[in-house]
Amino acid sequence: MNNETSSMGLRVLIASLAPLFIATMFCGWYFRDTGVGSTTEALPALPLLLLLSTAILAALSYSAEKGTFAGLKASLVLGFAFLISQSFVWSDLIKAETGAGVHPMYAFNFYLMTALHAAHVVGGLVYSIVSLQSFKKDGEEMQQRVRNHAVYWHFLGATWIGILLNLLAIRVPNPEESFLAPLSAAVCLVLLVIVLVYQAIAIKMLWRRGERVFAAFSLLLPVAFLHIWARGEELDTQKMALRWGIAQALLLVAMM
Repeated sequence: MNNETSSMGLRVLIASLAPLFIATMFCGWYFRDTGVGSTTEALPALPLLLLLSTAILAALSYSAEKGTFAGLKASLVLGFAFLISQSFVWSDLIKAETGAGVHPMYAFNFYLMTALHAAHVVGGLVYSIVSLQSFKKDGEEMQQRVRNHAVYWHFLGATWIGILLNLLAIRVPNPEESFLAPLSAAVCLVLLVIVLVYQAIAIKMLWRRGERVFAAFSLLLPVAFLHIWARGEELDTQKMALRWGIAQALLLVAMM
């Protein structure tokens, strides 16, 4: 497997996982709001160990970024430490009273969200072990593997921050009347601008190639995206299509 293929494979993996994690976060809001007489007081307090888990992931991401043998070993150790920390978090929440006003699926959604993340941490640990075993091999392939290893852990770290912020925000009373409403609108606006900028780039690219008809039809967003995605090799737009697709997926989820 060449470097470009492995790098693209990782991007596709991340692009497929991101909407999955975001969807589970929004499910938490749905279950919270459909509880009978649901209030934030009915939700159990978040264990302080979540902050420790966050610090561990931050240190793990930093270690992976170093790209050294010691950094890979530290990533492996910190990954196991994160899972151990999470096991205590789950234990604390199982003991907590959730109250009668909370949808019975809320707790399940929380465990699904964090367990899904933990499962991918396990996958990262496997990749850390593989990278350690082949670290002594020189060449571009090893360098790319170490880089992919770091990017994957950065993604899991960013995902965890999103999960933690979601767990904190979901406890804000009357979110529609709080700072969360304008914040949500701002996020949607930013994502919309990003999507439209990519569309403008696609139209400009097709116009400069003399494909005026395709450029005109690309005023329709789905048509523009399909051109960039399907003709990725011809136009050298694989990376652009991937980033554009992620932005569109995030926008759709944010508008729910």
